Amino acid sequence: MTAAEPSEPTGLSDVARLSRQPAGGGGGAPGPKGRRTRLRLLGEVERRCLAAPYLTVAVADVARAVHTSPGTFYHYFPDLPSAVAEVAEQHMEQFERVTALAAALVREGAAPEACERFVRAFHDFWSERRGLLETIVLASRDEDPRVFRVLLDAMKRLTHVLSVAVVDGHPVGLAGSLVMMLVMSAARREGFARDGAPLEELLRSQAQIIHLSLARGR
Repeated sequence: MTAAEPSEPTGLSDVARLSRQPAGGGGGAPGPKGRRTRLRLLGEVERRCLAAPYLTVAVADVARAVHTSPGTFYHYFPDLPSAVAEVAEQHMEQFERVTALAAALVREGAAPEACERFVRAFHDFWSERRGLLETIVLASRDEDPRVFRVLLDAMKRLTHVLSVAVVDGHPVGLAGSLVMMLVMSAARREGFARDGAPLEELLRSQAQIIHLSLARGR
């Protein structure tokens, strides 16, 4: 056992002690076994956070799923939000492809085809990340800002990109409203289907709304 590999804690005092340590336990960079353990823990956090809002995730459940202890989790992460924020950052890097389609939409004058490509990419991105999407929807001032900052910053960047194409109305107000339309509908698209708006019709309708909102007067 190396200095970077923690022993299993024997009591609550050990768990409390480890929880106060910075990520990596203060013992330097983890070795190969430690990196594997950290990745397994992070992978389990990711699996759970993609399926449900992060507030439903418990450290004890994450540790149990990878056959270790909460103390080991706290050796590698100062707390759960730190691990969740790391997961969110990785996924938001992939969201940049959606933002790039928004930029292409702007360059193409909000042409109908470009609007539809963007809307479909937005929904496709969130279809397998429902937990992170719900985290945005349920965000409030009482939640941990480290997690929401990552997610909401991505939505703000998207708003900024779309705002460039606004001709009539307040740029940020209109673009932000379009982004929130996409966020809320992606989170509740099963409800739209139950109410008589199948996914294909929902996507085409939203593409039309974006086209009409951004191409007006061109």
